[in-house]
Amino acid sequence: MWGDYENETLIHYHSMTKENKKKYHRAGGFHNSLYSLFGLLSILASTIASTISWSSETEDNKQPLVLSTITTISAITAAIQNFYKFQENSTNYITTSKSYAKIQNKIECVGNIHPEYRTVKSGIFLKKIQDKIDLLSDSRIELSSVAVSCIYSKKSDKNSYLLEKHEKFKTLNDSQKLNFAKNNEVSMDMFSASGEESESEIS
Repeated sequence: MWGDYENETLIHYHSMTKENKKKYHRAGGFHNSLYSLFGLLSILASTIASTISWSSETEDNKQPLVLSTITTISAITAAIQNFYKFQENSTNYITTSKSYAKIQNKIECVGNIHPEYRTVKSGIFLKKIQDKIDLLSDSRIELSSVAVSCIYSKKSDKNSYLLEKHEKFKTLNDSQKLNFAKNNEVSMDMFSASGEESESEIS
């Protein structure tokens, strides 16, 4: 049965997955921007160094010093780019974000249907969702708490529209409840009547 406790748990999972999806998406974008920035700096520095080295013009014998400085900048930016693995981290963060998005979609497919018309059993569904979240938590790369608080998070990320929807469900009459179920029939296919995932969901 989908009682108040089960619905509150569903909303909690929805809020959690939505928040993590957005955090990891922003982290992926930020690291990708850093990768592009340091890559651009490295290319520019290398280009300038090459131009200077091939130039025959000198000014008070300062060319070797300028060339050495720019070459050092190029080497440092390239080293930072590789050491902090910006591109690799960006790819991992985006992958994690997509994984949370998939879980969020599963929750919404059930949450959008009135509790009285859900064919999936609450205990089985919530257990599967918790297992998926636990598995993802064990395999993901943890974000810096400082970066999360300063860059990756927004207060609105935790807001779940399912909370308002479930409050609305309580005010519906029988025909309106049935309309909600009919409008979300596609969601019923996500799980069989026994609560097991279909083969397409597992693969």
